[in-house]
Amino acid sequence: MRLFYSPFHTFIHKVLVTAHEAGLWDDITFVATYPFKNSAGEDQGDAYSIAALNPLDKVPTLALDTGQVVYGSQAVAECLDSMSKSGTRLYPPAGPARWEAVTRLALSDTIFETTVQLVMEGWQPAEVQRRALFEWVWPKFIRGLDELERYCARGFAGFDIGQAAMLHAISYMDFRAKFYDAKDPLYPDFDCFAGRPALKAWWDEALERPSVKSHYNVDFSGDDSAACCQAHVAAVLALQQENGLA
Repeated sequence: MRLFYSPFHTFIHKVLVTAHEAGLWDDITFVATYPFKNSAGEDQGDAYSIAALNPLDKVPTLALDTGQVVYGSQAVAECLDSMSKSGTRLYPPAGPARWEAVTRLALSDTIFETTVQLVMEGWQPAEVQRRALFEWVWPKFIRGLDELERYCARGFAGFDIGQAAMLHAISYMDFRAKFYDAKDPLYPDFDCFAGRPALKAWWDEALERPSVKSHYNVDFSGDDSAACCQAHVAAVLALQQENGLA
């Protein structure tokens, strides 16, 4: 099977972790796919287009050997989990444990989407920024992080898909610092762990998990997708500077 992905697409992290946990890593052909080619105006060639497989032309997209195509990070992760060869399952059986895991999955995905919404709005010239949007969205973001803190304070029975999703939501903070040169146009000094000791303790421990260790805080400089993404970010930062935002 083939997995079309980009290491800079934050949603891919829970898919990669799931593939490792399920013992499927060697069964997958990974195809690095540039997710920003249209907005950056770069022609990456037909090899980078997956529109024939996914009408939205987005990653992650999983092409199974049967010919079936699965896309969307939640669907791809669940598909891989269902094929587990290791005996490890990140999706618990139907019942309270599963509903909590998929609730944390939904919460974490929404935290990430909210962060992106804030950053994208922050990139706009000051005169067109919608402060009302910041004031409406930011409390949701904070409440989401506080809910993750409560989950971590209670502890977990085992590693599950909800925690895999928590990792990608938090890792986006690192991503911004590395590839926007720490120039988050909205809250440049924000620390998601401040006042959330249980979340920080969980994060530090989770980063040591073998399935996690190979995907976080690594150098993607040799990956075509990474180079394209960095070029895109550099162009955005240059535009910010022109508009007096950086």
